[in-house]
Amino acid sequence: MKATRLFAAAVLGFCGLIATSQAVAEKGWYIGASAGSSHIDDDIAKGGLITSGTVDGSSTGFKIFGGYQFFDNLAVDLALVDLGKAKYSGNYYSLPVTGGTVDIWGLNIAAVGILPVNPSFSLFAKAGIFAWEAKAKDTTGGAAFSTKENGADFSFGLGMSYHFTKNWSARLEWERFKVGGGEDAYTGQPNSTGSANVDLYSLGVAYRF
Repeated sequence: MKATRLFAAAVLGFCGLIATSQAVAEKGWYIGASAGSSHIDDDIAKGGLITSGTVDGSSTGFKIFGGYQFFDNLAVDLALVDLGKAKYSGNYYSLPVTGGTVDIWGLNIAAVGILPVNPSFSLFAKAGIFAWEAKAKDTTGGAAFSTKENGADFSFGLGMSYHFTKNWSARLEWERFKVGGGEDAYTGQPNSTGSANVDLYSLGVAYRF
């Protein structure tokens, strides 16, 4: 909830910049980086890693992205995304679990639909595929436990872009990534991590060539 309020406040701040810009957005290649707050659902740990206990899914995430804008209304993004770390503890049936963490990262490719508002400000929506990896580790019943799991699931998001020069722009985004659950992409075995949504609220900059 706190992250949602901060995102809404940032949206209002961005809107205040619209009237002052003279920059012009152009088609072509771009690269950039963003960072912000991530929230990982409790389901990432409950069921497979712990059967009872607590999960802290608040973390920090970031991404490095690049892409190509083909038309005024269409681009393709490719991003290396680090969604941060969830912490958990409790019990796995009768065994105590302590010091648990789940790190999540992956590659995301998405189609981006763009709605230009004026020459410097645009809104966008995206949908794509997130190829993720989750690495969990803890101490279960006094013994060290770790697992690394892989999969691919849908992602989507909304955002806005403000072009403050011809080449530079700022991005404010909300993205949701689905991770965990299902079978491991390599072994075919059921994953210990549960099916969970991860929200990333980020602010970043992009450079257009």
